Amino acid sequence: MDLAFLRPLYESDTPVASVHLDTSRDTTDADKKIELRWRHLREKLASLGTDEATLDVLEEAIGEGESRAYGDHGQALYASEGRLLGAHTLAEPPRQDRAAFLPVPDTLPLAIDRGRRLPYVLVALDRVNAKVYAYAGHPTRTPVLESSNKGEDLQNLDGASRIYPGQRGDAGKRRADTHIGQETWRENTAQVAELVREAVRTVDAAVIIAGGDDEAIAYLRENLGPRSLTIPIKVVAGGRGGVDAEERLRESAEETLRELIRERQIEALSDYQRKLAHDQAVEGTTPVLPMLSEGRVETLLLGAERDGEPELWGSFTSPTLVDTSPKGLDDPNAAFKAPASALMLRSAVLSDASFSEMVDHGTPTNETGATLRFPK
Repeated sequence: MDLAFLRPLYESDTPVASVHLDTSRDTTDADKKIELRWRHLREKLASLGTDEATLDVLEEAIGEGESRAYGDHGQALYASEGRLLGAHTLAEPPRQDRAAFLPVPDTLPLAIDRGRRLPYVLVALDRVNAKVYAYAGHPTRTPVLESSNKGEDLQNLDGASRIYPGQRGDAGKRRADTHIGQETWRENTAQVAELVREAVRTVDAAVIIAGGDDEAIAYLRENLGPRSLTIPIKVVAGGRGGVDAEERLRESAEETLRELIRERQIEALSDYQRKLAHDQAVEGTTPVLPMLSEGRVETLLLGAERDGEPELWGSFTSPTLVDTSPKGLDDPNAAFKAPASALMLRSAVLSDASFSEMVDHGTPTNETGATLRFPK
């Protein structure tokens, strides 16, 4: 996963307040619950020395953020000296509300959450009509793009006039009608294909998920073409035909996305283990640190489990440096301590490394590793 979206969080050279808050609106008293959760975190931040201006800007962001109107989700907020550095909606509420006031932002929960999402395009279609939705790799109130297509409909060509195996009668006429129908459906899906291409470009989609009429989906594949589209098309249950069909489509799409994420995690872990065997990766926090400090990390792998996480030393003057002791930094007098994940992610972001969650058969771990840009 590209970490560039985290760069604005490191623009401040003063301590940063980080908040990860459950902002689910799944009950009628959700707003009151959020208010109480935030009040507790505000008190904690104040006790850690957070200034009032920063607390106020965080409170404003919680009240006016881009969180969805209903459903389970969370917010990740970062602020310093009365300035909001970033506000992000989390696809899943944090396991527990967290607040920190540190020399660096606490970004692991956000990176983990973002890594569990993919930008995608959702298509519901039959042989005449289609709806196309583009979703970013992070939660939004509405699709980034939504479009529809109404194609040509053959009023004189219905199911009864089509030719099927074993049918007799005016076969020549029926074959002609069937051919006309198929060409019309191909033309309809050609229009849909253009909408899909635009949607893919808009969100840089990793996958197209389609549901609806099987023949229409086959024509859509044909119109998109493997040469002009390099991302997969996944066919799922549901599609057009009413609220129930659209709901099935969205449920099927979510399951497909979860499976794709699992596949990507497995691929990242396999690549890491393969490179470990050829001195192109390192395992464990201590071996990773000099690789980060030297800008040699290609992909940083961190587990989401943070219980017992150690603190490391970072540098105010050289933000990519991380060590177990201030003596290992450029200026020990400018050193500070912070949670290991916060410092390692800062180094990874500022050295243009990528990120992947470390899992064990789909289960979060507390492990650390890194693949390298060139062998040790």
